[in-house]
Amino acid sequence: MTRLGETPPRLPKRFYKAASAESDGGAFHIRLDGKTAKTRGGKPLCAVTKSLGEAVAREWNAQGEHIAFARMPMTRYAMTVCDLGGRDLDIWREAVLAFLKSDLCCYRANEPAELVARQSEAWNPLLAWAGSELNVRLSTGAGVGFIEQPHDAYAAARAVLAAATTEQVLGVKEATEISGSAVIGLALLKGAFPADQLFAASRVDEEFQSDRWGADAEASAREVTLRRDFLDAARFLSLV
Repeated sequence: MTRLGETPPRLPKRFYKAASAESDGGAFHIRLDGKTAKTRGGKPLCAVTKSLGEAVAREWNAQGEHIAFARMPMTRYAMTVCDLGGRDLDIWREAVLAFLKSDLCCYRANEPAELVARQSEAWNPLLAWAGSELNVRLSTGAGVGFIEQPHDAYAAARAVLAAATTEQVLGVKEATEISGSAVIGLALLKGAFPADQLFAASRVDEEFQSDRWGADAEASAREVTLRRDFLDAARFLSLV
């Protein structure tokens, strides 16, 4: 997974009074007391849209005595685009396409019947949407055997990603890696289903296990983190 923005080992002290997002050269630059903020890579920190720029500025204004980048998801997304977007865009696209080979929505359980039903209820609408709206028509199967997906499905997904902006591709890649499904990532990009529903679809198997055997504290904590990260990706996509 791309390390969004990267977080320094020690929290730097806040050195500014106020942050703002100001239009400059077709982008919205983040100013700290009137001076352009810099990314971890030393580049000017800017955003492609006013809404993202304002969201980033709000994160900087919300900081206390120290700057906690872990609590600044839109800043980390913006920094990643600034520092890596020009170099890694094709890598991000290929990372999404790679998930079509083992997409969560395509690999089904044989049993028990309740899990089979839950998977179908959550995943069939996503696959139907991908096929009808994006021409990404994927095959499904039960068990652990590899499923060879149609070449046309890859071509259609590649076309969708080729038409997306650098920011959108990054958001899709993050959502895809979190969920284990390119279909879910693309559905989030297109706003085809509510973000909460898409995240829930990515957790069908885990929810079934929890319902049957009880919740595990470590697994529950991991789900909280995954949900937060997935909704951050959804918010980022809504801002770009």
